[in-house]
Amino acid sequence: MSDLNSAVISTSEQMYLITIARAIEDGEPQPIPLSHIAHKLSLQPVSVNQMVRKLESQGWLHYLPYKGVELTATGIIIANRTLRNRRLWEVFLVDHLNVSPQDADAMACDLEHVTPDEIAHRLSKFLGDPAVGPGGQRIPGFNEDQIIQDKISLKNLEVGMTAQILKVDGPPVVVRFLSDEGLRSGIEITLDAIGSHESRLVTAEKGFVEITADIAERILLLPPNKLKDQK
Repeated sequence: MSDLNSAVISTSEQMYLITIARAIEDGEPQPIPLSHIAHKLSLQPVSVNQMVRKLESQGWLHYLPYKGVELTATGIIIANRTLRNRRLWEVFLVDHLNVSPQDADAMACDLEHVTPDEIAHRLSKFLGDPAVGPGGQRIPGFNEDQIIQDKISLKNLEVGMTAQILKVDGPPVVVRFLSDEGLRSGIEITLDAIGSHESRLVTAEKGFVEITADIAERILLLPPNKLKDQK
């Protein structure tokens, strides 16, 4: 593994690594095609091919001809550190400066590349070591060498299980309604019962909430085994 403390990693190199990492988070099958990277970064395929070869020579990813790329353990750590910086700044901007999530995402995209490790540690402590960002994305650990890509909807949770909400994927009116009921990113809920029409009765911070089947499908959760691993 490369010595990350002495490695000089450019902003563009970080962008490639976190683009691959975010694709994995979103459940894209690996290896990640170069066409996916080119599309996300709005670059020409030839430029992507050249950078991929450079990143492979650094030991940060593996290139499989005609298939795509996979991050090495070192590449995952670099990507996770960058994503950690980004999501910590998003939490700070949204929760403490009342910046909108959209604007916070754009600002944090710049801050993520210039945040020293020590500042990231202090920022995390100041924020109470949050587990998820405002958009529901999980905040990786500092030296984490894995990318957690599996998430489930509330419809897949079993009765009696507790899980943490990652994201509510729906229209603003639905997101606001659920937030008012205590169902928002970072909150743990327990599934108490399943109704005859596939509705869900859950316990959240404000007590019992009944949720229709279609809305339950929009509530994305960190799987119970992953929640247990974090504690």
